[in-house]
Amino acid sequence: MENLIINNLTKGYFKKKALNNFSYSFKKGMVYGLIGPNGSGKTTLMKIIYGLVKPTKGSLSFNNNKISFKTRKNIAFMPTEDIFMSNLMPCDILKFYNNNFEDFSLEKAYQILENMKLPLNEKIETFSTGMKMRLKVTLCLARDVEFYMFDEPLNGIDIISKDLIKNTIISMTTKDSTILISSHALNEMELILEQVLFLNEGSLIRDINLEELRDTENKSLESLYGEVYNV
Repeated sequence: MENLIINNLTKGYFKKKALNNFSYSFKKGMVYGLIGPNGSGKTTLMKIIYGLVKPTKGSLSFNNNKISFKTRKNIAFMPTEDIFMSNLMPCDILKFYNNNFEDFSLEKAYQILENMKLPLNEKIETFSTGMKMRLKVTLCLARDVEFYMFDEPLNGIDIISKDLIKNTIISMTTKDSTILISSHALNEMELILEQVLFLNEGSLIRDINLEELRDTENKSLESLYGEVYNV
C-alpha cells in the first residue's frame, strides 16, 4: 500500500535545480535507498518530505493528505547535521524527546540504546562520531511513526557503529513502516535495502529492486552504481 506519493517535484535554488520533476510512490513495509553523487538532490528531497523546505513546484501527499506540519507527525527524520549540545547526556536528550514528541517511546528508546551499546549517563562531549550517529539513529527509531528517513547514517563512522546501526534498522523494520536511507556506503547498505532510487542532478534516473538485480543481472549495488554514473 502506498503512503507517500510525489508528483513532478521541482526545487530550484537561483539558476540551479536541486530537484527536477521528481515523481515516485513509496510503499509501506519497504526499505528504500536514495543513491547519487553529492549535489544530486538526496538531502533536498528528504527535507521537502519532512516539510523543512518548500518545493518550487509539484505535489506531495502522505496518506492522501498534503504534506504539512500535521503530516510531519507521522514522519521521523535524521539529518546529517550534529543535533546535540555537548554538555548533555543521552538521558537528558531522551527526556527532551519524550516531552516534545507524543509518539516517542522511552521504553523503546532505552532498548535501542542498549542494543546500540551506548551509555545513558555520559556527556555527549565524550562520544566518538560513531557513538553520536548511533544516538541520532536511536532517537529517530524510538518514534512510533509510519515513515523513517536517515540522511547518511553510515557516513564517516567506525565499523562497529556501522554494524550496530545496520542491525538495529533491520530489526526495527515492520510491514507498517517505510524507511528511506540516503548513503554512499553501498556495500554496507546493500544488506538492508530492498529498492534503490538513483538520482542525478535532481532527476530520478533509475529505480531498481535489489533482489531482481542480484537474480536477473547478477550484479552488486556498487557495480551498478559504476554503470549508472560511468565511474
